Amino acid sequence: MKIGTVDIGSNTVRIVVYNVDDNEKTAEEVVNERHFIGLIEYVEKGVLIYDGISKLTETLRIIKDFASVIKCDNLHWFATASLRSLRNEKDVLLKVKSELDINIDIISAEEEVFFDYIGMKKYIKEKDGVGVDLGGGSGQLFSFSYGKITNSDSFKIGSLITYKNFVSGLLPKKKEIKKIKKYVKEELMTNKEFKDSGYEKLYAIGGTARAGARLHRALVGGDGIISDYELSLEQIDDIINTIYKMDVKGISFICHVIPERVYTIIPGLIVLKTICKYIGAKKIHTIKGSVREGYLWEKIMKKSSL
Repeated sequence: MKIGTVDIGSNTVRIVVYNVDDNEKTAEEVVNERHFIGLIEYVEKGVLIYDGISKLTETLRIIKDFASVIKCDNLHWFATASLRSLRNEKDVLLKVKSELDINIDIISAEEEVFFDYIGMKKYIKEKDGVGVDLGGGSGQLFSFSYGKITNSDSFKIGSLITYKNFVSGLLPKKKEIKKIKKYVKEELMTNKEFKDSGYEKLYAIGGTARAGARLHRALVGGDGIISDYELSLEQIDDIINTIYKMDVKGISFICHVIPERVYTIIPGLIVLKTICKYIGAKKIHTIKGSVREGYLWEKIMKKSSL
């Protein structure tokens, strides 16, 4: 049976389809497609404007048609901070339902953290640590120990929202970088339990971390997979400094490696580094897992009927 999840984020909408064996409780990923729509760009005073709603419905229609073509047996749609923070959330959901007959599950910040951890934990050996899922609109930070989340919080520090709020050009200027760091640190300080947690590495899932790994790998001339890729704080500085020294060629390089993140990768890396410094970590460890895997296992696979 083919089961699909559609993750509606602030920057991207991604469909992942799995071959699921309900008897064996196994799931093999067979399709992974993303659509960059930048929903957050259409949010004004907490309201998703008409153009944004149209962009969303158009994208979801394409995904629904694609799922039909590949004969996906069941499709589950969910959204995180992209929709749950909207003042007109109900209107958006009703519009999608009326036009496409799609019911979107709005998961809470607590659920999102839980699904992040479930999606992450099978890829790591350590029994305790700190993890982050940095998306376009928000960042979920959580600590865990022996199968349980011990502390978690959601912060409005996503790579796209920081770009939108602080950057006036293509890449942030020095003053804008300082403002991003200051803002992120102030956000993190609302939860002081994370400060100087003592863990050497920050486990990271989400597009920003993976994009950072791809960019670094390309800069140093490496190849191979980016899961389990580690970036030290010094290497993050090297990425940023190199891109700036390359000037226009640096922007072209980003466009060649990760074209969809030309605006957000530098703000995103600044956010990740600031998180590391706050918790006392010296490097970022990218993880293949995702909120989608956690959602699949906890909200779909555990049900008696798929």
